[in-house]
Amino acid sequence: MIIYKFGGVSVKDAEAIKNISKIIGEVNEPLTVVVSAIDNSTNLLEEIIDAHYSEKANVKLLLEDLKQKHLTLILDLFDKFPKNLLTKIQNLFSEMEARVVKPFSQSFNYEYDQMIAYGELLSTTIVSAYFNHIGQKNMWVDIRTCLDADDKYRDANIIWDSSEEKAKNIFKPDANHLFITQGFIASDSKGNACSLGREGSDYTAAILAYLLDAEKMIIWKDVLGVLNADPDYFSNTTKLDLIPYHEAIELSYYGASVIHPKTIKPLQAKEIPLWVKSFIKPKEEGTLITKGDLPQPLLPNFIVKKQQVLISIKSHNFSFIGENDLFFVFSLINKYGVKLNFTQNTAVSFVFCVNHSFRFIEGLIDDLKLKYDVEREDGLELITVRHYSPDTLAEITENHQILIEQKNKNTAIFLSQGTQEIPLEDCCCLQEKRQ
Repeated sequence: MIIYKFGGVSVKDAEAIKNISKIIGEVNEPLTVVVSAIDNSTNLLEEIIDAHYSEKANVKLLLEDLKQKHLTLILDLFDKFPKNLLTKIQNLFSEMEARVVKPFSQSFNYEYDQMIAYGELLSTTIVSAYFNHIGQKNMWVDIRTCLDADDKYRDANIIWDSSEEKAKNIFKPDANHLFITQGFIASDSKGNACSLGREGSDYTAAILAYLLDAEKMIIWKDVLGVLNADPDYFSNTTKLDLIPYHEAIELSYYGASVIHPKTIKPLQAKEIPLWVKSFIKPKEEGTLITKGDLPQPLLPNFIVKKQQVLISIKSHNFSFIGENDLFFVFSLINKYGVKLNFTQNTAVSFVFCVNHSFRFIEGLIDDLKLKYDVEREDGLELITVRHYSPDTLAEITENHQILIEQKNKNTAIFLSQGTQEIPLEDCCCLQEKRQ
């Protein structure tokens, strides 16, 4: 079995889907294809969820926009609407409409996961129907019937034993050559949808690779592999040929967009090689992530996270921030489900960074203010450098207004107000387009 993963950009329109059908057509062995929601659909679903909660926008209009987006895609793919496909799409939208005509009764995270799952269900339904239409016979699999998870909504944990049994019963290579399924979602013990974290389709593909003892996994992107700079921001970029598992884990931990942070572990456990390749130029070799050592010489690797929010707390009477204070702060962080990108504490203060898009920052800050003096600063950049050199660090400090700096033997982290680009000489900047 081989596992392919295609992100939202690779299925954004009819031509993109026709292109991936050609890539899949080159495979002559059992293949499972994990497909994300079509380009920007997840963002639109999040707008629908927020609109329903806040009542600040017309949910029906937003839902109609999402529907027209998918109907237009179908019209571009087929000469006329296939009756069976149209019925399936209409049923999915009827389910969504039924959810938003009444107030959400459960927690936000629960309701979020029930709605957000439709992006992948819609995209894979269309892709599967088109492949069957052109003679690429396939089996559409609802991944929720295969992957079991706990009820930690928006960041669910896979239950591996039961998922393995189900996966091996469903994805039988002797019965079907090609399987189409969804990324990002699973199902809890009550049959409710739960998501594996934003951008979690890479992780889904890695889970299936592990459960099915895959020969290899390929993530298809609109770049030639893992590049040394984000092509949206830099004109001169270089592809990295090899990244060892352990380095990919380090890079994803610090926020590199090379791959979802949880993806590497299941692949490393069974030494399944991961390729990052271009769906635009599929014949190009791409980047291999596998076991081994780092290439020599070591180049500095840059990870840049934009639009960061810095939250600083101090006690009202300038007393020490001790263990009890940290326990209280981290309890609140866990309560609100905040993912920290950076932390630092001194005797009388504690600071941390989160993404600007995080929904519950205001609630967290309000609770912190009950006990501490709290300050907030927006619009910052977090720059992490792996395998830094003195010259590389000098480039950063010259081009950015540094607020906070941390360093250990291999990694330097800078919180910056600067927005200038980092020069590419002697550095490797692991930024990518979001998929």
